[in-house]
Amino acid sequence: MRIEQLEPAVLEETQHVASELFPWEHEHHTALCAALFPEAHAEFLNSRRLNAARFWVARFEGRVAGLAGLYYYRGMPSDAWLSWYGLTPVARGRGNGGRLLDWVIRTARDEGRTVLRLWTTVEDEYRLAIQLYEKRGFTAEEYPPLPGETWRTIVMSLGLTGATPIPWLSLADRPELCGRVAPLAAEKVA
Repeated sequence: MRIEQLEPAVLEETQHVASELFPWEHEHHTALCAALFPEAHAEFLNSRRLNAARFWVARFEGRVAGLAGLYYYRGMPSDAWLSWYGLTPVARGRGNGGRLLDWVIRTARDEGRTVLRLWTTVEDEYRLAIQLYEKRGFTAEEYPPLPGETWRTIVMSLGLTGATPIPWLSLADRPELCGRVAPLAAEKVA
């Protein structure tokens, strides 16, 4: 597996992979574009209180077979957020998920970030990913449900300098989690 920065030449292929991995989500399409063309997608970044979004693709057997992103919230210069992390089935089961996650952790650390966070839902399809995060030292905290949610959402945090991160829910003026939409709101839009 080879990890490369997202480039315009593979944007469409990466969007197809993201749609395969996250078929019920749509934010990744705009997030991928915002990483490449931030000026053209300033509204997306501003509405989510993001300074920037960066993405990388994981190539397996010459094709884009996964992706991982980092979001950077305004006013939180020490934090990075893992976003849209996943591999297609063809690249799974070979240790590639761990390699991709380790690469993202190193990247955040090399940028001088002290905390890497992510949010996910506690569902069977994410069981192996959550186990991988826990093996890497991430700790979980329950996140309050949005109206209409019947599943558990957790925020997972990893201290990149050896220190225990301040829990996300303890931070004042924290933004809403990017990509999270209340089910009732989503139904009204559709």
